[in-house]
Amino acid sequence: MRKFHPLFWAIILVIILVLAVCSIYDLNFLNTTRFLQNIKIVSTYFLGVLPLMVLVGFFLLLMTNKWAFKIEKLSLGGFNLMFDNPAKLYKRAVRSFLDTKRSLFKIDFERDNFDETLTSYYKTYEFFREEMKILENEKKRGRWSNKGEQQELYKVTNEILQVLHEFLTSHQNNYRRWYKRVADTDTVATPEGGLELRFHMTPISEVQKHYYRYLEMCEGFNRVNQFFKSTVEDTFEVSTEKWERI
Repeated sequence: MRKFHPLFWAIILVIILVLAVCSIYDLNFLNTTRFLQNIKIVSTYFLGVLPLMVLVGFFLLLMTNKWAFKIEKLSLGGFNLMFDNPAKLYKRAVRSFLDTKRSLFKIDFERDNFDETLTSYYKTYEFFREEMKILENEKKRGRWSNKGEQQELYKVTNEILQVLHEFLTSHQNNYRRWYKRVADTDTVATPEGGLELRFHMTPISEVQKHYYRYLEMCEGFNRVNQFFKSTVEDTFEVSTEKWERI
């Protein structure tokens, strides 16, 4: 996609502002000449067709696959539009989302609450399933502007969904049922049937260790971390150095 120098846009903006001023304000005090009168007439017609020109240009850019748009938030107050190449738009959205998802790249077994982490993983799964529609729509129309890059992003996203789906299917239901039980009863029974612990008086790391599939779940977390570190980090250029000290 061709990029224009900021000076170009500045000149266009100045021209629009001048035409707007000429059409809105009375310039008779400037001893209006025939030339200024012509400018005012032109500016009036220009501002009249400007909305149509913007609308037509917008749809032309979408049809040529140079820009893509995304509604970030829809509310009664309005919506936000983003313009960019679909692949760049997708990568930027993913990178921004993953920038706060430390547990996907590095789980802390001594401090992380597995119940909250499961929620985060599920939200991540939903995020990718929704966001990848940007690429799916382009694929269905056969209009991938950068076929190699978008194919790779599509492939990696499907792998992400598969990894998260496998983990959540294997662990989410069983752990959630166990966690709700011990939280409701305020009692944590050890798998060996030994001394019971008070749920609300015990550090979360100790509570989780008594889950009957704790080691298997930890292995699952490690597999997710390894995949995101080896595949997702570089693909979406996610900065993970800030979590290395943990």
